Amino acid sequence: MKKINQKIGYLFLAPLALIVIVFLLYPFIKGFILSFFETKYGFGNMQFVAFENYFSVIKDKSFLLAIKNSLIWVLAGLVLNTVFPMLIAILINRNFIGKQLTMGIMLISWMTPVVGFSMMWKWLLEPQLGIVNEFLKYTGVIDTSINFLGDSNWAFGICIFLNFLQFFPFGVLLMLSALSVIPNELYDAMRIDGATQIKIFTNLILPVAGSMISFLAFLGIVWTFSNYSLIYVLTKGGPNYSTYTVPIMIYEKAFSEFQVGQSLALASIVAVVLILIGILFGKSFFKKVEI
Repeated sequence: MKKINQKIGYLFLAPLALIVIVFLLYPFIKGFILSFFETKYGFGNMQFVAFENYFSVIKDKSFLLAIKNSLIWVLAGLVLNTVFPMLIAILINRNFIGKQLTMGIMLISWMTPVVGFSMMWKWLLEPQLGIVNEFLKYTGVIDTSINFLGDSNWAFGICIFLNFLQFFPFGVLLMLSALSVIPNELYDAMRIDGATQIKIFTNLILPVAGSMISFLAFLGIVWTFSNYSLIYVLTKGGPNYSTYTVPIMIYEKAFSEFQVGQSLALASIVAVVLILIGILFGKSFFKKVEI
């Protein structure tokens, strides 16, 4: 009977496995193979060049800059997308008037498509007509308009903040789902025993929600690193390469320079790194689950 149930389970998983193979695994393998060929458009006459595309990408003058910006982009996103959703979830993990309305408003940014979200903020931050500049001038914070997305001192920080603004509602939902398994009686018992909020967090919340926090951190890394659309719509990697990240470089290699082989080589490097991070996380996560 157990074997029959297992076979039925595999049968239900078959459609999902087919989707993964067709839309994820096959394109990845195909792209990895093409990364060893010199090709401008991904088809037609192709010449095998072994690792030449990889060497060309690594020697590119903008490669190290893209790596540096991507590391800052991911690390900042990791901190913001892990710490703040956790703190917000702990704060609103109680019954209060307007909780449903608060959750609904908070989810708007997450439910909005990335392109629409980016276009909206590009208009809001516009130096001449944008509401943000008008509000800051009206309140006396600034005297002249700031070109937030056209100034290299502001652009990257704005992109990091907007990436957080769109992701954090999802993180809050994940953390609330983890916190929901903790009975209120346990909180009350620890408070009666004189436990501070820090002790409640370290001795109660962290042991229960620790796996979810690490999972949230992993999702934050993948979400932030692969969030190409937000940066492209807002700044296209500028100004002065201040927001130039690896996904932007992959796009430019393919669609601006028409060096598809080099683009696929860089994409393959990124894919391998993300897969390794996923494997390391998976081992850590399932090890915790078994304990």
